[in-house]
Amino acid sequence: MSRQNTARVAIVGGGILGCAAAYHLARAGVGDVLVLERDELNAATTSQAAGLIGQLRTSAVKSAIVGQTLADIATLEADGLVSGFKRTGSLRLALTPEREAETRAQVAAARRFGVDATLVGADDARRLAPGLEVPKDHPAAWMPNDGYAEPYTLATAYATAARRGGVTFATGREVLGVRVAAGRARGVTTGGGEVDADAVVIAAGAWSGVIAARAGTAVPAFPVRHQAWVTAPMDWLTPTFPVVRVPDRLAYLRPEVGGLMLGFFETTPLGVDVAARADFAVAATPRDRDVLTAHAPGLMEVIPGLGEAPVVGGTAGVPTYTPDGHFVVGALPGVAGLFIATGCCAHGIAGAGGVGRALAEAVTGEAATLDPGPMAPGRFGAQAWDALWVRVACEETYARYYELVRR
Repeated sequence: MSRQNTARVAIVGGGILGCAAAYHLARAGVGDVLVLERDELNAATTSQAAGLIGQLRTSAVKSAIVGQTLADIATLEADGLVSGFKRTGSLRLALTPEREAETRAQVAAARRFGVDATLVGADDARRLAPGLEVPKDHPAAWMPNDGYAEPYTLATAYATAARRGGVTFATGREVLGVRVAAGRARGVTTGGGEVDADAVVIAAGAWSGVIAARAGTAVPAFPVRHQAWVTAPMDWLTPTFPVVRVPDRLAYLRPEVGGLMLGFFETTPLGVDVAARADFAVAATPRDRDVLTAHAPGLMEVIPGLGEAPVVGGTAGVPTYTPDGHFVVGALPGVAGLFIATGCCAHGIAGAGGVGRALAEAVTGEAATLDPGPMAPGRFGAQAWDALWVRVACEETYARYYELVRR
C-alpha cells in the first residue's frame, strides 16, 4: 500500500474509469498521478459488469467514446498486455415493425459515425448466432467489430499501462473527503492522512455523488442495481457466438465459460442510496431472481436452447445512471480543480477509453477530442441539487434503456 502524500493529480477510485483516466493522463505526460482505492482495484461494480463493447449508439459522441476504448484495446495489446477483449461481433434483433424502423435508423446513423454496421436477414442472423429463432420479415443490425471484454482483465491492463507511465496506485486507502480552500480543490483526506494535489478526480462509482457532496458540489447521477445471470455450458453454443441484444425482450446475452450470460433491464428499477448505507458493499447488492423468472420465457422464444441449461451463477452491481443517459465527465461546477468521471449508465466498460481520454483532456486543458457538451457535469443546472429529482430521473433512464427511439 503506497503512502505517497503528494501528487499533481489525485484520482479517487480504482475501478475501470479511474484506471482509464490514469492511463490517459500518463499518455498525456502527467505521470505524477496517485490513484486512491479503499479496497482492491476493480473489485466493485467493475467486477460485476457484463463487459459488452458495442458501437451502435444514439449519438456520435457516445459512438466515439466506445471507439476510443477499442483503439485503447489495440494499443494495450500492441504493448504486450492482455485486454480480455473478444471481437465476436454483435447482433441487435428487431422483433416488431416499430423496432425494425428504429434499427434501420440506428444502422444508418452508425455508418455516418464511421461504424461498420449492416442490416442482415434472418438466415444470416442464424448463421452468425446458431440457435436463434428470429422473424424472417425483420432484419437485425450486425456490427462485426463489436464484442465483449472480461472487465477485470481490461481494467487491469489499463492499470498496468498506467503504472508503466509513472502512475502510483494505493489500495486500502479510503478517501473521506476532498480538501477545498478558497474555492479550489487542494487534495483529499484519507483514513491515513492528507494528500496534497493540484487537481482531484472523482471516479468512485456509486460513491461519486457522496464524495462530491462532501466537497460542496452536486453530481447528477445515481446508482441503480443491474443484474445478470450465467447458465451452465450448452453443447450447441459455438465458439464464435456473438453478443446478442434483444431490446423487445429488454435483454442481452453473451458467451460465458461455455454457457451464456443473460442480462435484463428491470421495469421497476432498484435505486441504491449508498449515502444512507455506510456499510454498503457492491458484493452485497441484493439479488432478485424474480426478474429472471419474469423475463426468461420471452427470451427463450428467441433462443429456445436456453431452456436446456440451468442458471449456475450471476452478478449484481450498482452502475450509476444519469437523467439523460450520458456520462458525467469533466470539471465540476463551483470547485476549481475538481473533476469527475461517472454516470456510466451500464456501459462503463465500453466507454472507459473515451471517458478516460476526455477526463485527461479536461484536467490538462488540452483541446477536447470529443464534444464535452453532452457529458458536462453542470448541464442540469440547479436540478442537480434536487436529490429526489435526480434519483427518480436516473431510475427512469434505467427503466427506459431499451425504449423505442421514434424518429
